[in-house]
Order: sequence, then C-alpha cells, then structure tokens
Amino acid sequence: MRWILALIWVAFIAYAWTWVPGQPLGSDPVFKELVTLQSKEPWLLTVFSWLGIYPAIFACLLLRRSGKARGSRVPAWPFVLLSFGLGAFALLPYFAWSSQTHRGSGSERLSFGSQRESGIGRVAAHKLTHVVLLLLTLGTGFYAVTQDNPDVYMEAFRESSFVHIMTIDFVILTLLSVIALFRDASDNRRSRGWAVAGVIPLIGPLIYLMTSRRD
Repeated sequence: MRWILALIWVAFIAYAWTWVPGQPLGSDPVFKELVTLQSKEPWLLTVFSWLGIYPAIFACLLLRRSGKARGSRVPAWPFVLLSFGLGAFALLPYFAWSSQTHRGSGSERLSFGSQRESGIGRVAAHKLTHVVLLLLTLGTGFYAVTQDNPDVYMEAFRESSFVHIMTIDFVILTLLSVIALFRDASDNRRSRGWAVAGVIPLIGPLIYLMTSRRD
C-alpha cells in the first residue's frame, strides 16, 4: 500500500505539472473567479468549497485519533495543515509514509502534547464540529443541485486546468478517506466495514465521526 500511494502521489504531481489539459493557472479565468469567490457557477463553487471541508474532516479523523501513525514517527498535523491549501498533494505522502502492513492496538494517542488536553484535539473530536461540517456539506450540495446544470462543470473540467486538477484531487481525497476510516476503525475496535462509508464523499466520513465514541 505504501508504494502504491507513493506512486499515485508522484503520478499526480507529474500529471498536474506536465499533462493537465486546459488553460494554465496564470491565464485561467475560472481559477481567478474561484479563488476570489466571484464565480457564479454553483457546481464549481460547491466542489471548491468541499475541497475546503475535506481537510477539516481529515483533521477530525487524524488529529483526534493520533498525531502519529502507529509504529512510525510521522506527525499528522503538518500534512493536515498543508492539505487546506494543497489537498491530496499534502495528504498522499502522509498516508504513504505512515502506511504499514500491521498496525498496533492503539496505545499511542498523543500528538504535540496530549490530544485530550489540546484545544485542537477537543475540537476535532467534538460532535458539534462534525454536525457543522455535515450541515455545510449538505447545504452547499443542495445549492448546487437546485441551482445549476452540471454540464457547466464538465465543460470547465475540459477547459480549465484548475478545475481538472481540482476534480482529480477530490476523487483522491475520497479514496484516502476510505483508508482513513479503515485505520480509525481498526484503532478504535470498530467494524472495518465502516471503511466503505468513505466512498460517499464527505458525508460518509462525517456520519462515521458522528457515530463514534469520544473516549
């Protein structure tokens, strides 16, 4: 698994750097409209906002559980922090680096101080955080479904390099959420079948978090 994730990371970087279709970022009007929140296309705005919600979900999964992967000295928080700007580009190396054939029983639950005592650990584990993220996800999704035709998004996917990479990034983050749920379920002695919930973008991981115990 480690080498597969590492290869995906390298391939993603190479594709984004050399082969991605559409206009480059410097001359991409869609990119400029999205980063300045001036776009009027609901689906584009929604997926762009989901890419801001996804890192928060990974923060809840990784920082509440453990700031370090079992059996290795890999702190999660730098990768989570970078993911708010880089998405899967930042999280793929973390999952590759911390991936192991056998994971421990969950004795290590510390990161940059006690997770129980740190403010970020409490926020990440708090049910209200998960509810707010779920409401944001559902609200933006409802806005996109009721306001626009997804054909506009597909056209932008073909013509805008940013939307192209943004879409692939979203898919990879969804796949990484499956791995994150599998690890978290294993660490917390929950059914590993919960990993399947990760294929439901954002909503699946949030439902998992909302049904987990705060121990």
